[in-house]
Amino acid sequence: MPTPFQNIFARFQGKVQDYFLDELFVSDIDSYELYLTSLLKSALTKFDNCKNNLSNRDDILMEFNSTLTEKEEEILSVLMLVEWLEKEVNNLLEMRLALSSSDFKRYAEANNMNAKRDLRDRTIERSEKLMTDYALLNFDFGLN
Repeated sequence: MPTPFQNIFARFQGKVQDYFLDELFVSDIDSYELYLTSLLKSALTKFDNCKNNLSNRDDILMEFNSTLTEKEEEILSVLMLVEWLEKEVNNLLEMRLALSSSDFKRYAEANNMNAKRDLRDRTIERSEKLMTDYALLNFDFGLN
């Protein structure tokens, strides 16, 4: 049974508060799904040890041609979160470069950027732990 991308998108949505995404969802669902699909595609490249073939998918129907486990869906949603956080951190870094230091303090405090960096780093660690646990659960130790 195919697994719709929407399953992963729903898990991702539960992990993020983003006014831009909320507005995009309300105003233009196609653009919203395109944005989330780009995050998902970036996430897919990082999940190397998935038992299911993640390249076996239909991008037009927006579904995987196999049934992903809940653990696989969760890992992909966390990897999407990593991609989203990477964009957030990069946006702040670009803003810092474009503004003078006094303007930057007013519009995007350094503490905000550091907090987002820390969150990104913790999320990367979380995704790596999830993938390691997944790999260990699915590893054939040859004990049978």
